[in-house]
Amino acid sequence: MSSPSEPLGPPYGQEGAYAAHAVPPAATPRTTGSDQPPVGASPPGALPPPATYPPGPAGPPAPAYGYAEGPPRPPSPPRNDLAVWSLVLGLLGVLGCVFFTGIPAVVVGGRARRAVAAGQADNESLATAGIVLGWVATALGAVLLVTFGVLLLLPLLFLGLAIPFMGALP
Repeated sequence: MSSPSEPLGPPYGQEGAYAAHAVPPAATPRTTGSDQPPVGASPPGALPPPATYPPGPAGPPAPAYGYAEGPPRPPSPPRNDLAVWSLVLGLLGVLGCVFFTGIPAVVVGGRARRAVAAGQADNESLATAGIVLGWVATALGAVLLVTFGVLLLLPLLFLGLAIPFMGALP
């Protein structure tokens, strides 16, 4: 460590460790003896070449996958967005869209499970949940369809049975 009285670096505006320095005498261009510029010299008015610095010390290799310690983990298979869509469609089906999203939830969930079986995805539970919710939504839709169908057709049935007898009434 340095003592507190020593400065940590050159004062602002003065030449420091990374400033451009004069070229050492061994690297000065040779002259040819004529009125031509020396060999290797820049034309008049040209900027000097940028200073190059030696590379820094080689440190330890960067940790794999952003972990500081331990062996690198193998990459996990990609997530399957089809399973997420299946779950979303199944939830929408249960919440009221019944057939419109229940059947697509079953279809998309089936594709997601095939992707899991092929090793292309890793979220089989989401796909299964989407399929189950899709079937529940489809069954709920069938129950609602039958219920409303009966409630709508029942009065028409009674009206159809009653019409022939309505003419007999005074």
